[in-house]
Amino acid sequence: MSPRMGYPKCPMSQTEPISPLADQPASKKPGLGPLLAILAAIVLGVLIGVLFGEPMWIAAQGPQRESARMQEIKDQKETLVAQLVSAADEQEAAGDAAGSAANRAEADRIRGHIPQIESRIEQVDGKIAEPTTLGTVLWELSDFVGDLFIQVLKLLVIPLVVTSMICGITSLGDVRRIGRLGGWTVGYYMSTGAVAVLIGILLVLVIQPGTSSDDTFFYKADNVTSKEGSTVIGTLLDVFRGKPDKPGSGMFPSNIFLAASNTNVLALIVFALVFGGALTTLGEQGRVVIDFFVGANEAVMKMVHLVMFFAPIGIGGLVASNIAKNGGGAGFGAEVARLGWYVGTVLVGLAIHFIFLSALLPLLAGRHPIRYLRGVLRALLTAMTTASSSATLPITMELVEENNGVSKRSASFVLPLGATINMDGTALYEAVAVIFIAQSIDIDLALGQLVIIFLTATLAAVGAAGIPEAGLVTMVIVLTAVGLPMEGIGTILAIDWFLDRMRTTVNVYGDAVGAAVIDRQVIQQEG
Repeated sequence: MSPRMGYPKCPMSQTEPISPLADQPASKKPGLGPLLAILAAIVLGVLIGVLFGEPMWIAAQGPQRESARMQEIKDQKETLVAQLVSAADEQEAAGDAAGSAANRAEADRIRGHIPQIESRIEQVDGKIAEPTTLGTVLWELSDFVGDLFIQVLKLLVIPLVVTSMICGITSLGDVRRIGRLGGWTVGYYMSTGAVAVLIGILLVLVIQPGTSSDDTFFYKADNVTSKEGSTVIGTLLDVFRGKPDKPGSGMFPSNIFLAASNTNVLALIVFALVFGGALTTLGEQGRVVIDFFVGANEAVMKMVHLVMFFAPIGIGGLVASNIAKNGGGAGFGAEVARLGWYVGTVLVGLAIHFIFLSALLPLLAGRHPIRYLRGVLRALLTAMTTASSSATLPITMELVEENNGVSKRSASFVLPLGATINMDGTALYEAVAVIFIAQSIDIDLALGQLVIIFLTATLAAVGAAGIPEAGLVTMVIVLTAVGLPMEGIGTILAIDWFLDRMRTTVNVYGDAVGAAVIDRQVIQQEG
C-alpha cells in the first residue's frame, strides 16, 4: 500500500536529512540536568555500597548464601577428586601409567583447594550476625527502589515493542520496503558482532590472562548445568520453534499472549511485523487500527518520560544493592584482584569495540560521535545498572529519537530488534571467556578451534536473551563446540555480575549506533 493513500505515519523525530557531523537543532539538544542527576545517583549508590556494604550484605543474608555456596563448591571439589581417582585406578589397571599419573596429579591439585575453601567458610560463618538497623534500612530501601525501577521498565517493554514495531512498519507504506530495511539491519548487527568477537579473540591471545588464573573457588551453577549438551544448531533452531516444554518460547510460539507474559520479545517483533504489514493491505479498513497504534505508541512514550523522571532514584538503588549483595567494596575488590587480568582483557576489548562503533557514526551515519554519545548517555548508564538490553529499550528509544533526531521509522524497527539479537558485548565476552578458560587449564587451542569459537560466539550471542547474565548460559554452547569443560565457567562466575553490566552497555550502544546508520543508509534515501 502506498503512503499516498493516506495512512497515518508515526510522528517523525526529524523531517530533514541530517548533514554529516551537523549540530542537532537547538530544540533537540539534550539537557545536562537529567544526565547529571543519574551520574550523581550512581556516585551516591557506589558510596553507599562501599561504605555500608558489609552491614547491608549481612541484612541481605549474604553470609548465609555465600557459606552455602562455598559448601557446594567443596562438595563439587570432593566429587571431582573422587572421579579423578577412580579414573586413575582404571587407567592404572589398564596399563596406562601416564594417564593415571596425570589424573592423580590433578586430583592432588584440586584436593589442595579444599582447605582454602574450608577456611573461607569459617571466615564467612564468623560474619553471620544479627543485622543492624542501619544495614537493614539501607538494604531494604535500595533493593526496593532498584527492583521497582526495573519492574516498571519491563512493564513498558511489551506495549512499547508491539506499538512501535507496528507503527514503524505501517509508516513505511509499501511492505516491500521492509526487505531492504531488514537486510541492512541484520547485516549491520551480524557484521559488528563478528568484529567484536575478532577483537576479543585477538586480545585474549595477546594478553594471555588465563596463565595466571586461580580456580580455587570455581562453582558450577545450575543454569549452566541445564545447558550441557546444547549445540549451536539446536540453540538456533530453538530460537525459531521454541522449546517443547515452553509454549511461549521461540520466534513462532503457539500462544502469543503467553509469549508476552514471558517477555519473549522476538516473538512479539515477528508478530508485529506481520500484523503491521497486513494492515497496510487493508485500505480504509486498516486506517482505524493504525490510528489506534499511533496513539498508543505516543502514550507509551509519555509513560517513558514519566519513568525517566524517577530514574535517578532507581539507578542509585540498583548500584548500592548490587555492590552490597556481592560482599560490598571489599568483596568486589577481592574478586577483581583474583581475576584482574581477565577483567582487564574484557574491559579493554569492550572499550576498543566501543571506539569502533563510534567510528561508524561519521562514516556511515554522518553523525558527530561525541554529540551522539552525549544524547544516549542516560540510556548507557541505565544499561550499566540494569544489565538488561530489554529493560533499557524504552529509554534508548526515547533518547535516540528526541536527543539525536533519529527518525521514528528507524528507531521503532532497529532498536527493538537490536535489543533481541544484537549482543556485540556478549559475543566479545564469550570469546574472551572461553579462551581464558582454555588457558587456565593449560589447553592450547588450534587455529580450527579458534575459528569455531569465532563462529559459535557470533551465532550464540544472537540467541542470548536481553536479560542479566544471559551470556553465561549461551557460553555453554561455545565451550561445547570446542570440547572444553563446563566447570570452567565457575572460575569467572563471581565477577560476572560486574562484567555483565559492562557488556550490556556496549550492546545498547551498538543498538543506538545501528539506528543512526540505518536511518541514514535506508530511511533517508528512500524518503
